[in-house]
Amino acid sequence: MRPVSQDVLRGLMAKGDSSNPELLALLQALASSATMDFVLPRYHLYEVYKNRMGLNYDPTPQDIVALDITAEYYEGMIQSVKAMAASSLANIRFLEVECLEASCALFVEENLKEVLGIIYFRHDNEVE
Repeated sequence: MRPVSQDVLRGLMAKGDSSNPELLALLQALASSATMDFVLPRYHLYEVYKNRMGLNYDPTPQDIVALDITAEYYEGMIQSVKAMAASSLANIRFLEVECLEASCALFVEENLKEVLGIIYFRHDNEVE
């Protein structure tokens, strides 16, 4: 499948339905071209992103700006970590897919039936 825009994923996620059929159909198509695709216990992925990425606290908007300036923050990271914490799934499938702008990390149910979160990366030379 050809890469899609991160904006398409953002728009589908913004609908607030983690099992939106349109989003899940797109994930099915993207999964076959994922650059990374593996399943790990939810708790392990949660710990990796919570602790190793420095999200041991509930950041304020000022903290997010500071993290963004130092390139330690990516859009969707905090929401994804919170969704993993609240989830009752035993395992999470991690997919990394190339989008038109840059790659995205998707945290989904093993059989692609629910999306917990998406981290939107940007190219190193992108300036917001």
